[in-house]
Amino acid sequence: MITVGHKDGSIGKLPVTHFTQITKGFLTHTVIGGEFAIAHDSKNIAFKTLLGSCVAIMFYDKKLKIKGMNHFLLPTTNNTNEDMKYGLYSVEAMLNEMYKMGCTKSNMIAKISGGADILNVGITSKSIGHRNVEFALDFCKTEGFQIVSNHTRGTFGRVVLLTNNFETFIKTVNNEDTNNKVVRDETKLQKELSKQPALAEYSKGTDIFNTQSTQTMEINLF
Repeated sequence: MITVGHKDGSIGKLPVTHFTQITKGFLTHTVIGGEFAIAHDSKNIAFKTLLGSCVAIMFYDKKLKIKGMNHFLLPTTNNTNEDMKYGLYSVEAMLNEMYKMGCTKSNMIAKISGGADILNVGITSKSIGHRNVEFALDFCKTEGFQIVSNHTRGTFGRVVLLTNNFETFIKTVNNEDTNNKVVRDETKLQKELSKQPALAEYSKGTDIFNTQSTQTMEINLF
């Protein structure tokens, strides 16, 4: 079973048999905006997500070999509702579930990715991506989590694949179709900033890990 936190605030379990997509030899769950996922390495399931200005914080308990990935859209909200689309609630909810599984802070490390400036516009002096990255860095520092890798900012979206032993693959998005998809979602997010709650999903485009051509993508293991 894997633990999945949904954008409506609910948290549930899904059997590994629920997943059919294969990426790099792993059954794969796509984490969309406003979700998180947690699994033990023994389940042999990978998590992947497509990030524009959104950020994914990933945690790993080195002793128990349990990994978690979230995908949040904005750092915080004044909305009192429990909402996974916001970093503060999402990361706290994910960590609480990991602690229930026996994870301990002293055994955990973190990685951060995302926060690109896809659009050259913003409603404040700091872009959405900048604010999301600042939140992720500040949270990990304040809570005492060691950040072992930080693949953030820039002007292109990226696909992140999290596999066993905390191996994390990045593909920088630099092809027209996926770029256009990310820009559409970023534009939608900008428009939604004045509303509560904000919502943008990056559920499409994550299949680029399965394409044969990599000429237009930077591939990194980080």
